[in-house]
Amino acid sequence: MKKFIVLFLIFLGLSFNFFGVITFAVNITNVIKEGVYTLADLRVSPDNLYNITNVSSTEDAYIIIFNEDYVIMQSLRLSPIIRSFNLIPLEPQYKLVVLGKTEVFIEPRKVQ
Repeated sequence: MKKFIVLFLIFLGLSFNFFGVITFAVNITNVIKEGVYTLADLRVSPDNLYNITNVSSTEDAYIIIFNEDYVIMQSLRLSPIIRSFNLIPLEPQYKLVVLGKTEVFIEPRKVQ
């Protein structure tokens, strides 16, 4: 009976530690939904080149990139068949507009 009580108290003490721990993990990803974004908010670097990928397998994504003077720098439609596309060199002051019922993923590409 003593072993049971000792094991019970050990597990009881461990369970308080498990439930008392609260973690606040922030998952920073470059998966973005429909909207208007400043590329500085997405933490793009002017030194990198980027690809944009349509996450959806059924919906089209429409992408427009504007410079600081609202001149269209790039406009494209990502269909589910064409899943990924190379973007122009991005500057932090550029604006990115995503249209469609889908999400897009921006990732750096390797320079060859």
